[in-house]
Amino acid sequence: MRSKTTLALAVLLSSALLVTGCAKPPQQELDAATAALTEAEGAKADTYASAELGAARDALNAAKQEIETQNNKFALFRSYKNAIAMLTDAAAKAKTAKDTAVANKEKAKGEARAAIDNAKNLITQAQTEMTTLEGCKRKPKGFAADMTVLKGNLDGIVAEVANAENAFTSEDFLGAKSTAESLAGRAQTLVTDLQNAKTKIKC
Repeated sequence: MRSKTTLALAVLLSSALLVTGCAKPPQQELDAATAALTEAEGAKADTYASAELGAARDALNAAKQEIETQNNKFALFRSYKNAIAMLTDAAAKAKTAKDTAVANKEKAKGEARAAIDNAKNLITQAQTEMTTLEGCKRKPKGFAADMTVLKGNLDGIVAEVANAENAFTSEDFLGAKSTAESLAGRAQTLVTDLQNAKTKIKC
């Protein structure tokens, strides 16, 4: 009877060891999740999908911690089931970050181009208003000095368009949009000032 019990325990222990012997760290899943995160970073998710990328990083770090926790256990009690599920989730989150970044980047590109074009249109309008004002017959005292200031403002705006274009070419679409919107605001103010000047001198 005792020999049978001993034999049964031996069989159970052997079976347990056989099962746990296959419980190896999920390196393939870890590599896949890490690669997915790298792809997301390469798609500029830091800029265009920061929240999604942060979630993917957190998920991967949590999975790594789970793997480390299992590694520190006695071999008989190790299980990487949860770690594999966590790595699968991290990879999915990384893909979401990549896809979101690609979409947001394309959207930002369109918005940047539109902002630059709008700034250029307002600059052209300011140049037209400037030419009209210069051609006015009435030129009150201080007119020449005021025109010098206005021309200086316009020249400064025109010169900075290159900054927006350079940012766009470098794929810094958020920076290009911000610069263009600032220029558009300044150009619009200049247009208004020129129009008010025309009205004031009854041009």
